[in-house]
This record gives sequence, structure tokens and C-alpha cells, in this order.
Amino acid sequence: MKILGGGSLQILFALLIVLHMQSSIGFYSTTTDDEVWCIERERQALLAFKQGLVDEYDCLSSWGSEEEKKECCKWEGVQCSNTTRHVVELYLNHCYLRGNLNPSLFELQHLTYLDLSVNDFNLSCIPESIGSLNKLQYLQLDFGNLSGFLLNQLGNLTSLNYLVLMFNNFNIENLEWLSLLSYLQHLDLSGCDLNKVKNYLFQVINKLPQLTYLALNECNLRGVIPLSIPMTKISKNLVHLELRDNHFQGLIPENFSHMTYLETLDLTGNHFQGGIPKSFGNLCKLRFLNLFYNKLDVMLPELIGNLSGCLQLSLEGLFLGGNKIKGPLPDTIRNFPSLGGLYLENNQLSGTVPKSIQFLSKLEALDISSNSLNGMITESHFSTPSKLQYLDMSFNSLSINLSHDWSPPFHLDHIRLGLCKLGPKFPRWLKTQKTFSYLDISSNEISDSIPKWFWNLSSTAYHVNLSSNQIYGILSNFSTNFSGSSSIGIDLSKNKLEGLLPVFPHNLTSINLSQNRFSGSISPLCTISSAKLDLVDVSNNQLSGKLPDCITRWTSLVVLNLANNHLLGKIPSSIGSLYHLESLSLQNNNFSGEIPWALGNCSSLQFLDLSYNSFSGIIPAWIGERLSSLTFLLLRSNNFSGDIPLQLCWLTNIMLLDLSNNNLSGSIPWCIHNLIALAQKESSAGGHGFADYYNGDVAYYVEVYFDKSSVMWKGMERDYGKGNLENLRIIDLSSNKLTGEIPVQISGLFEMVQLNLSRNQFTGRMPPDIGQMRQLESLDLSWNQLSGHLPESMSQLNFLSTLNLSHNNFSGRIPLSTQMQSFDASSFVRNLALCGLPLTPTCPEDEKSKGKATDSGGKDNQEDRAEFWKSFKSGMELGAAIGFVGVMAVMLDHPWKYLCFRLFNNVRVHLSNLMECLYLLVAAVGLVVREHVSRLGRKLKLFEPSVSS
Repeated sequence: MKILGGGSLQILFALLIVLHMQSSIGFYSTTTDDEVWCIERERQALLAFKQGLVDEYDCLSSWGSEEEKKECCKWEGVQCSNTTRHVVELYLNHCYLRGNLNPSLFELQHLTYLDLSVNDFNLSCIPESIGSLNKLQYLQLDFGNLSGFLLNQLGNLTSLNYLVLMFNNFNIENLEWLSLLSYLQHLDLSGCDLNKVKNYLFQVINKLPQLTYLALNECNLRGVIPLSIPMTKISKNLVHLELRDNHFQGLIPENFSHMTYLETLDLTGNHFQGGIPKSFGNLCKLRFLNLFYNKLDVMLPELIGNLSGCLQLSLEGLFLGGNKIKGPLPDTIRNFPSLGGLYLENNQLSGTVPKSIQFLSKLEALDISSNSLNGMITESHFSTPSKLQYLDMSFNSLSINLSHDWSPPFHLDHIRLGLCKLGPKFPRWLKTQKTFSYLDISSNEISDSIPKWFWNLSSTAYHVNLSSNQIYGILSNFSTNFSGSSSIGIDLSKNKLEGLLPVFPHNLTSINLSQNRFSGSISPLCTISSAKLDLVDVSNNQLSGKLPDCITRWTSLVVLNLANNHLLGKIPSSIGSLYHLESLSLQNNNFSGEIPWALGNCSSLQFLDLSYNSFSGIIPAWIGERLSSLTFLLLRSNNFSGDIPLQLCWLTNIMLLDLSNNNLSGSIPWCIHNLIALAQKESSAGGHGFADYYNGDVAYYVEVYFDKSSVMWKGMERDYGKGNLENLRIIDLSSNKLTGEIPVQISGLFEMVQLNLSRNQFTGRMPPDIGQMRQLESLDLSWNQLSGHLPESMSQLNFLSTLNLSHNNFSGRIPLSTQMQSFDASSFVRNLALCGLPLTPTCPEDEKSKGKATDSGGKDNQEDRAEFWKSFKSGMELGAAIGFVGVMAVMLDHPWKYLCFRLFNNVRVHLSNLMECLYLLVAAVGLVVREHVSRLGRKLKLFEPSVSS
């Protein structure tokens, strides 16, 4: 008998282990064709569950009552026990089922694993019968569109060790049942509103001694995390803690430093201030520390210093982007030898980049973008990190000075060096980066041609941005490049490229060649056959010819900008197939004809600019009926005629309406106040998102495109684009043949900043409540036939900086205000009956008031002077009599003296009368002084004199 060798014994032993594991796990594997393993009661429960659901993706197609589908243990997503035949596991995640959650499912009493995540259960409540699944160990219901109260019956699932309920619509007022799940190891309640239970949340969680994973992201948790939170039990085993996107504030508490087994701590998107506790340096197992987008405001050297300790050896990822951290990147960063990812973007860092980063040999990702770093970057900074794949140093004041023949030790996947001064020569070191997928070297002062080797570098790239340089030359044919990529976006805008358009790769998803010198036909764009093309911008070139019909292939197109070229002809009706189009700009070409009705199919349009062309016909009413998402409508300088359609009032999102310089007639629609976006501060406008990279049908790396146009602003044409066009609120109907009165309803557009109705034939008065439009900065009503007084409410237009009311028939006084009198007289000229500053010094009614004041004042003065002289004469007579008597008394004999003294005794009475006379004298002088001051005031225009005394 031959004895088995050692190798054979090992194989036999392995087979025995596999057989043992299979029987231990107890999963159903195979049955004979005639044998039905499924328990009928459980099969009926599964069919009842299916009956109430819509299965668009045939996830449950194998489930059925037909004879050939009788074996439910073979159904998709169903696992049965090999020993008991009961259904023990159910995997229905990502099936995108729709309908109600049938309680029959919870009749499967032997379930140990249930995953119903990423389905739509139509706001169903979790049935109370779920509490009967006391063998359940794994429950995952995330993204299930479930609602209602979280039931105490969940506390009956005492065997649970994995529970995920995130992102549903539960009403959570009680979590005491959680403390009964003593075997729970993994808990994720992200997206559930826990604000009502925040006061005792952590006390309940502290009763879960086996917990190793806790995620409470987006749970509406607020306030300061108390330093006294008892975490003694969970701190023993907790390995992973996520508290992202809540509203925590204050300092980061020391409590976290007690979690000695913690490997991941994620506090992203809160309001934590200060720095990192020094005790964090003792977290010897911490690998990832994520503090993205908080309000940390310490010096970076101090923060890095607080991480010194055993943490230095374990830390692999440090995420500090989007804070207010200041200071330089310290040399001590070299003390983190395990660091693979360092993210410091969007802070307030300054100083130079230390060469000590070369000692981070395991560094795979470095992001220091959007700071105030400066100085020179040389090859010595990156001589060691051979694993580097992601490098972002954009938007600083750095200069990259690399030797001509430098060969970096790494092969980057993402190269983001915008605004880094790589020029003037095209960087040759890029020749070694043959596997990049994302490249941005925009705004780098490169003044060179694109070398031929560049287009052959990476066949898998999905984004290439060389914009805002001074790259010149003719763009060669690169239709066969990037063949290994499912999609590619290219931005060569704002350069000096010239010649004909090349043949493009068929898999382009975006192409931006604006602001170059390309000429000839745009037909080479037709080589782009990708149905995922979402952006085409060839504006500001010298292209000519007609718009080709091949645009019908671009069914995903979001932005089409052909402005400022020499294109001509009519807009083809095929444009109506661009159902996803959000932005169309044909400004400043030679297009003609009417606006095609098919354009109304583009119901997603937000930006439509057809200005400076030769379009004719009426403005279609369907623009208001079918393009309800429009925020910008520019039809300036064409040949449109007819009335302004009432349906434009339906454009409730419109923020810029420019119909100027056409042949429009009729009146302004009375319903203009329905343009409510012009009455609101909130802006519905923004950029247009487009994807550079697709994995199947899923878009990644979404970029944002901002609309741009030339706009008449305060009488001057200006270019508006990113960051400012969406701030405008304008109506411009100037240079037409509009008649009638300006509707008073226009005053309700409170947030409008510019209104131009000049060079029309408007009559009537200015709206009396125009002062309600307090955000107005520019108002032009010139060259009309408006009449009447200017409304006093105009004095409330405190932001008005440009005003033109000239060449009308306004009358009366210009309202008084600091703003109104600050304008030049030219703002009011050719209004013959208008008066007041700054047009004239006075108004006619001022002279009438002056005459009345003079007559009244003269009469009063005459009466005052007569009274004065009467009192003065009496006083003089009394004084003479007293003097005579006094002299005679001295000369007479003794008896006469008594008589004289009696006479002097009466003098006291007369002295009283004398004092009255002196009072009248002072009053008279006061009247004279007042008259002279009044005359002087009228001359100086300080005030009008009072008529009354």
C-alpha cells in the first residue's frame, strides 16, 4: 500500500477544512433537478414582497410562481441554509426597486443577513414585525427612502453586530433601544436627524462595548461637544469614527485622545476652531486625521508640533484643507515618515515650501493649492518621493525652476500646476509623465509652441488644460490621440493658436478653443461623435461659414458658445435636438432669419445670447412659454419688430433682459412685475456643470463653466463672465419704437440695478414709487416724451451713480438729495420746465416767495420803528422833567424840599416805564438784524426767510 506523501496529506487536509466550513456556514449549494429545497411558506413571503414593487432593472426576474422558478433558494439574492433549508440571507442592494416595503418579508424568521440598501420604498415605515428577526446579525437599509419613527422593536435584534440606517427620512426621538444591542460592532446613522436626541446620544452609544465603527455624518448635531462625555467603553475598541458635516463648534475636545485604538477620525465640515489638542500625539494607531473645512485658525508649525509623539510614526493621511491655518509649512513635516497624503489647500499659508518634503518617501498626494506660498520650486524638493501620484500646487505665487533634462522619480496621475510660472518654455520634464490622467498647466507664462511629443504622452488622459498662456503655432491633427480614454476634455483657450481647426478625437467630452486666432470652417467639429460631448466653446476667433447639422449628434451638449466669429446663415432647426442645452451664445456673428421654433425644445436653456446679428421677425411668444428656465436673454442689436410678447412675463427667473436697438413697437407689458428674480436678492444663476470623465454613464470630475457676454453697463460696453455676470439685474429696452406709459408695476422690481428705456417714444409720468428700486445704480430715460414732476421718491435712490433724464418734457423742481444734486446738469438738459440744482440755481416759485417775504417784512419793520420812536420820545420827556425838578429842589427853601422829595418818590413808577422803553429798543434792534440776516441768507441760498414776524 502506497503511503501518501506530505504534499498529498496537506491537500487532503485542506479539502477537509473546506467541507467543514461549508457545513458550518450552512449555505445551500446544490440540489437535484427534481428536489425542491425551498420552504413554501418562505417562498410565498418572498413573492408577496415582490408583488408590491416595481422592478425596472429585472433584479427579481428569477423570482416567480412558475414551475421552473419554484426553487426560491436559486433566486437572485437569496441564500438558504444547507442544513435547515430556511432562507438565511437576502441581498437586494442596488436593485433600484420602487414601491412599498411589504411586512411579509419579516416572516423570514431565520434571516441572519438582510441588505435592502439603495432602493426606493416610497416613504414606507419599518414594520413592527422586524423585531421578530432575533437571529439577524446584519441589517443594511441605507438610501431606502424609508420614513416614520425608529421603532423600539429594533432593540429586540439582540444578535445584531452590523446596523446601517443612513440617509432615510426617519423621525428619531428615542435611541434608548440602541443600548440593548450589546454585540453591535458597526453603526452608521449618517443622514438621520439626531438633533432631538443629542443630549443623551453619546451616553447611549457608550453602552455599546463592542463598537468599533461609528458614523454620524450629516446628523444635524450642534453645539460644543462636552468635555465630560463618557466614552470609557467605546474608547476601548473604537477604530473608526466619522462626525462629518454637522454643526459642532468650539475646540476639538480631548476626549478623542482617549480612543487609543482609533485609526480614522473624520471631523470634516464642522465649525471647530483653534488647533489640535497636544494629546493627539499619543494616538499611536491613528492613520487618518480628517479636518477638512472647519475654522481652525492656528499657525501650521504649532499644529504640526501638537502631533509630535508616537502619532508621527503611524499617520498616513493628514487632511487640513479649507481652514484658516496660517504660517509656513515647517521643516518638521519630515518627522512623519509614513505620511502618504498631505492636504493643506485653501488656507492662508505663506512663506516658501521647505525642501524637507523630499524626505517624505511614502508621499503619494500633496495638495498645497490656493494659499499665499511663494519662492522657487526645484527638483531637490521632489528628489525622493517616488510614489507621488497627485500633485497640486496651483494658485500660489510659486515659480517652478527645473533643469532642462530633469527626470523626476515619480509618475504623476494628477498634475495641477495652474498659475505656477513654468514658462517661458514648454516644460520638457512632462515628457516623462506618460500615464497622467489630469493635467492643468494654465496661466504659466508659457510662450512656446506645443511639441509634437506632447499629444502622444498619455493615451488615458481625461483632462488637459493649457489655457491662459501665450502658446502659438498651428494645432496639429490629434484625432488618434487619447484613444485609451473613454472621454477627454481639452482647454486651449486664451492663447495665440492659429490656422484651421484640426481633426479632433472622437471621444471628446469638452473642447474650449476660445480667444485664439483660428480661422476657416467649424466643420472639423463634426469629427466629434461622442454622445457625451457637453461643452463646445470656440468663441472669439475668426471662424466662418454656416452652423452644421452635425450638432444633432451632441445630444448631451450643455454649453454651445460660437460668439464673436464670422458665422452666417440661419440657425438650423436641428438645434431643437439639444434637449440638455443650458447655454447658447451666438453673439456678434452674421446670423439671420427668424429664431427657429425648434429652439423651444431646448427647455433647459438658462442663457440665450443672440445679440449683434441680423435676426428678424417678431420675438416669439414661445420663449416665455417654453423656456421658463431662462435667466439671461440678450437679443440686442438685431432687426426684431412687433410688440414685446406678454409671455415674456412668465420668465420668472430672468435677471438680464436686453431687447435694445431693435424695431420693437407697442408698450411695455403691464405684467412686467412678474419678473420676480429682479425683485429678489437670491440669484438662481450660476455656472453650468459638465463632466470631463465618465465611467460608464457615471460622471466624474465635474467642471463648471460660467457664461460670458458683452453687456451695456452705465453707457459703456463691458465684458462680463465668471463671478460677475450673475450679479447683474438689468432691463434694457432702449433704442426701439416703444410707446405708451411706463407701467407703475416696474417699481416693484426692487433689486434691479440698471434700467434703460432711453430713445423710445414713452409718454406720461415717471412711476411715482420709483424710489422703491433702491438698488438702482443706473437709470436712463432720456430721449422720450415723458412729462410731469419728477417723483420725490427719487431722493431715496442712494446707490444711483448714473442718471440720464435729458430730452424729455419733465417740469417742476428736481428732488433734493445728496445723490440727485451730485449729477451734472447734462443729466437733466432739454427739459424746458425743469428747474433746481444742478440745472438752474432757482425755480420760478422761489421768486414769488421772495416777494411775499419782502412785503411782509417791510410792513412789520415800519410798525416796529414807529413803536420805537414813540417810546423813545416818552422817555426823553420824562427824563427832562426829572432833571428840572432835581435842580430846582436844591435851590429852593426848606419847605419846598419836602415837596421835591415827594416828587422823587413818584419817579420810581416812571423808571419802570423807562425800562419798558429800553426793552422795546432791544427788540427793535433785533428786528433790524434779523432782516439783514434774512437778506444775506437768500443770497447764499441757505434758507428761505420766514414771512411771519
